[in-house]
Amino acid sequence: MKKLLLLVVTLLSASFMSAQTIKEIPIPKAFESMSENGKYMITDDQAYVGIYNTETDEFDEYCDGITNYQAGMGNIVTNDGFLVGAVDGMPSILDIENKKWIPLGLKEGDLQYSMANGITPSRKYIVGIVGLKGIPYGKLKYKPVLWTLNDDGTYGEYEDLPYPEKDFSGVTPMYILANCISEDGTVIAGQLMRQDNECLPIIYHKSQDGTWTYEVYDEGLCEPGLEFPEFPVEPIAPDLYEFMTEEEIAAYKEDSTAYADSLRQYNNHEIDKKPEYKPEKSYYASDEENNLFKEAWDKYLEDSNAFSNQLKVFRTFYYEHVTPNFYAQNQVSLSANGKYYSTTCSKNYKSGDAALFTVDNGFELHDFEDGNWAYTVTNDGDLFVSDKEIPYVYPAGSSECISLADWLRSKGENEAADWLGTINTRIAKCNSNGRVISGFSGKSSKDFRSWIIKLDETPTGITDIEQDGNSHVKAYDLQGRIVAEGEYNEVRNNLKRGIYIINGRKIVVK
Repeated sequence: MKKLLLLVVTLLSASFMSAQTIKEIPIPKAFESMSENGKYMITDDQAYVGIYNTETDEFDEYCDGITNYQAGMGNIVTNDGFLVGAVDGMPSILDIENKKWIPLGLKEGDLQYSMANGITPSRKYIVGIVGLKGIPYGKLKYKPVLWTLNDDGTYGEYEDLPYPEKDFSGVTPMYILANCISEDGTVIAGQLMRQDNECLPIIYHKSQDGTWTYEVYDEGLCEPGLEFPEFPVEPIAPDLYEFMTEEEIAAYKEDSTAYADSLRQYNNHEIDKKPEYKPEKSYYASDEENNLFKEAWDKYLEDSNAFSNQLKVFRTFYYEHVTPNFYAQNQVSLSANGKYYSTTCSKNYKSGDAALFTVDNGFELHDFEDGNWAYTVTNDGDLFVSDKEIPYVYPAGSSECISLADWLRSKGENEAADWLGTINTRIAKCNSNGRVISGFSGKSSKDFRSWIIKLDETPTGITDIEQDGNSHVKAYDLQGRIVAEGEYNEVRNNLKRGIYIINGRKIVVK
């Protein structure tokens, strides 16, 4: 018989830890984001942001039917109560306690539909995207940026992050997304979105000299060295303004304003006669200017036809030679230490498979091919996934997932595991050390229910209470994997050499 040594640690169990919180949120919302300490939970929808304080039970909502409030797409909220997102397309940071949105600012020529997505715990760095004005199909529409906190507490002009000019097929990307940033501000996780909305992972590393480098994961999509047809750029339609003088444009705008005002008065029954004359640009342009515009328009129609034909040639070749293994848009998570990047891979345009990249030493993929969606990953590499009905966890280094309850039991958190069995849950996420876990159930606003588990910062201790030999147990290795199951005495006596956890007890088999 193998000899067993019971290792006793004098820590209190979950049921006696006053620092712990295990509760449902009394707000019928799907809270999908939270701060590292679990103090703030965030829910958002179209033009709506809601913030719940788990310590005070206060709930603040930003929704007035006019303003477009948005929360970002990454690690969006700090422990001290600052949230990043956008207000009417202006990237902004919200001071939660003071209920004040502060714009981060754009540069001249930027499109006012941009977003702040991720923030470091110190608020030193914020990452996001900025839209570019007047960009035709075939050109970059959104670029990745970084804001840095100044000594005076304000954020200066953003810094452009580098990005690839072309993707693997020789096409200019449509978006380069910056979603998450590591706690020390040296690693950024994002996506390269192709012109047809197909996404690939991109990771940024900050060098010691302050410069940024990036790597895009595009392995296995096509044969190496494959030459693609040229991808066309959509022609831009001409505008008669381009050929008119400033005086002609001013006259047209003045008369158009007067016409619109008269029409408004007529519709409001303020005047009896409907305005008959509706200004047209061509009336204000000279014959020569109108002729030049017509020539430009005819050329535009010719170029548009050529564009359509060339695009068809490219797409036909592309779909014949490319394996469509791409990644869910904005489904990006980065461990706080910057070592792991999790996302969801969609193969052949079907529902996803959880994917985990190690990024601290290369860009190495672990594709689980499990039909699950990945949500968050801890600093140790524990990956939280779900089939959108039940949450699971891949313990670090394991290719086998276990239920969230079993994962908690492997940590000795039996009370939390038992409590999970009393509620319905579909999705679960965790913080960087796996000690704060939140999730929700329901599939619509009618039945959403959210919950949070805040465990003591020190993993649950192990008791020295002898186990009933006939009780049914599961034995876990230190990776969280179930290695044996059955009656306690049988499981205990047949374990190989190693360290195990059985019902919250650490057991060393020599």
